Amino acid sequence: AEDVLRKMGLTQFRVRSHNDIARIEVLPEEIHVFFDEGFREKVVGAFKHTGFNYVTLDLTGYRTGSMNEVLKEGEKHIWKS
Repeated sequence: AEDVLRKMGLTQFRVRSHNDIARIEVLPEEIHVFFDEGFREKVVGAFKHTGFNYVTLDLTGYRTGSMNEVLKEGEKHIWKS
């Protein structure tokens, strides 16, 4: 899925997989490209071809560690071996 976005010209992004849902994070300044219906249709078609049933755009935009935002405070630790 990320290869699709890279080939479509996006520069900084992440696709988060939530089972059959793809959550796309892009830089806030690149969110506007998804307003183009043709662009959206290409993305959705390609993502569904890879196995996603739903494709979403995270309106907060790209940020590192976004998957950690939903963890409870006690779960936010680093395991040391």
